[in-house]
Amino acid sequence: MPALMIIGTAHVIDLSSPLEGFIRDFNPDSVALELDRNRWIALQSNNQKREGPLFIRLLARFQQYLGESFGSSPGSEMLVAANVARSLGGEVHLIDKPILPTLVGAWKNMPWNEFWRIIKDSCFSLIGHGNSDFSQSINSGDFSKELEQFSLQYPVIKSHLIDRRDTYMSKNIVRLFRKSNERRIVAIVGEGHVEGMARKLSSINPRIVRLSDLLSRKDNTVSFSIKI
Repeated sequence: MPALMIIGTAHVIDLSSPLEGFIRDFNPDSVALELDRNRWIALQSNNQKREGPLFIRLLARFQQYLGESFGSSPGSEMLVAANVARSLGGEVHLIDKPILPTLVGAWKNMPWNEFWRIIKDSCFSLIGHGNSDFSQSINSGDFSKELEQFSLQYPVIKSHLIDRRDTYMSKNIVRLFRKSNERRIVAIVGEGHVEGMARKLSSINPRIVRLSDLLSRKDNTVSFSIKI
């Protein structure tokens, strides 16, 4: 019978030890990562330079801001998960959409009010003025209030950068179960994707590991830094 674990992470916290512990306890056949091929290559080479037209770089910068604020941006935790899977003799699968067409789709459908909010929030994040509740949320692992506010302020962007990717990644996980002999899969995604993917994959009855679970398993005091 297929067994699935979905682990929600945050890009700005070092959660390597508890993440490795949960993966090893589950002993998966493979891990599924919130990455596409180009981002995987860039992450491995530590070269994540933004390229393309100004509006694409602006949206990419805003996506990084979202990842830092809502736990939806992949980073070193993906490398940790891949290394653990390989040490267990498992496979590594990349399940996310290519980011460039995702950003272009968000741009083309974005109303002006969301565009100006992006300008403002991206500028604030560059000078270090983010969400005042961020520290409290990151320490509790609960971004529900921030995500609710985000969905009200940026409905089009949320649709493209979160909701549609939830659907895309969930479908890829179902395909992995159908087209391979793998029966135990761990999906590593940003905390902001966990709830949506859990709903879409409810028929598999996934085991959910929230960011708060990783934090509670982490022995030392949480420390984090925002990457600009």
